[in-house]
Amino acid sequence: MPHDGVLYRSRGSVLLIGDSPAAADAARELIKRAPKLRIALFAPGVAALEDLPAGITAVGGRIASLSGHLGQFSASVRVAADKVDDAGIFSGNEDRRFDLVLDLCREPLLRQNVLPYGYYAPGGDAAALVVALDSLSQLVGDFHKPKYFDYRSQLCAHGAMGVAGCTRCLDVCDTTAIRSAGEKIEVDPYLCQGCASCTLACPTGALSFQQPATKTLRGKLNELLTARGGDAGILVVHDAASRHLLPTMDPSAVLLLEVDPLPAFSEVLWLKALLGGIKGVVLVPAPTTPPQSSELMQQKVAELRAILACYGGDAARLQIATPVTVDHSIEKIKSTSVSSMRTAPVNDSPLDEKRMQLLNLLDALGQLWQTDSPRPCPVPPGSPFGTVVVNETKCTICHACTHLCPTGALSGQLDPAPVLSFKESLCIQCDLCRAGCPEKAITLQPRFLTDALRREALRELASDQLVPCSRCGTPYIGRRKLEVSVALMREHAQDMPGGIDSLRMCPSCRQHETLIG
Repeated sequence: MPHDGVLYRSRGSVLLIGDSPAAADAARELIKRAPKLRIALFAPGVAALEDLPAGITAVGGRIASLSGHLGQFSASVRVAADKVDDAGIFSGNEDRRFDLVLDLCREPLLRQNVLPYGYYAPGGDAAALVVALDSLSQLVGDFHKPKYFDYRSQLCAHGAMGVAGCTRCLDVCDTTAIRSAGEKIEVDPYLCQGCASCTLACPTGALSFQQPATKTLRGKLNELLTARGGDAGILVVHDAASRHLLPTMDPSAVLLLEVDPLPAFSEVLWLKALLGGIKGVVLVPAPTTPPQSSELMQQKVAELRAILACYGGDAARLQIATPVTVDHSIEKIKSTSVSSMRTAPVNDSPLDEKRMQLLNLLDALGQLWQTDSPRPCPVPPGSPFGTVVVNETKCTICHACTHLCPTGALSGQLDPAPVLSFKESLCIQCDLCRAGCPEKAITLQPRFLTDALRREALRELASDQLVPCSRCGTPYIGRRKLEVSVALMREHAQDMPGGIDSLRMCPSCRQHETLIG
């Protein structure tokens, strides 16, 4: 794999599948357009056809499963009700992989929102079939694609110690390129098509988007802001697919910025624009945006609007629109009060992690818009901001949650007394603490603290007192942890050396009693 991307190698082996012998017509047309292709035709009834041109192998039967991407598709064929075999024997390639797939079945084998390169499923649409035939005839040779993403596993909150946590990136991946790999994730760079939704969804910056263009999005935004010379306008951010759908807009009031893919223009950049003097930001995803990406942008806008409102700012400054409704969104922003808007200096270290950047920007907004009485702000479920609530009657301060917490939001101590502490600024609501708590004593509460001091403060969630050893008097265990241990082991006391009373001894005394006993 090239260091800056991936290389697809297509050797011209086509898997063509269908529901009837009519699939042979598409095979004939494809081989006419590209005689050097080798087509393996899988469809009921085609094995009896005798007038197929050279280059087409009519196998018949039905393909049971399919996976892969351009140059590396694997398929299995059903040979009996309870048996499948590798279909790759008909690919003509030494590795038994197909390079391209034309799926003419009424129910396509692959159903993800964004299909892998090299796979076409026109679904009965005659125009789409023509496009597929034209494309397939051109897809032979080597093709390079950027990698698009960077993954820093040390920032990932997907899992810890066998407990499942954050799945935000997996939930929004339209290509199914991301999979769980135990406590971390793996991204298949051959399936990834650079939609950037995973990087927008990631709360820590473990996944970041690698912009193929030479000029960064931050640089483009800074150029726009500098060109305005402090004369705030409304920033409309759109992708290439929306470019020709947008209405004509007044350039003295509206700044246009094209970003592909649109989710790469993250909430960090939304806030930078507002702090740079922009009156408001309108995101305009194209109608063709995959559903999960569109829903994610809606969710992120809802999160930031809730926080802006809590700071005393007008949530209408941030809008998400369609090309048809963009004028309406612009008018909403124009109707907001901008008397309190000023530009503000922002700590913009490139070494800052995403979380730190976001909080720095929000705190800068707080300096401009802060209300007289800062308060916890409710945010939508799933937001990466919130607190941990502990039921102290259940919590034994076993510190399992502190070992699971990937960001250090939860911490604890045993000496001089058991304590469980929490720093809210670090909590991304990954759910690891709740899922891994043996006492089921933890719940999560989405919210945002506009008070930076409270957000950064280390506060106590639960505490206990150490119980002295019944033999030597040395404090060795928390009271509640001992009570739970005694209750759990009471019915097994007869099997314990020293009986249930041995639990009331420190480990040293317990070992001593066992040896002399």
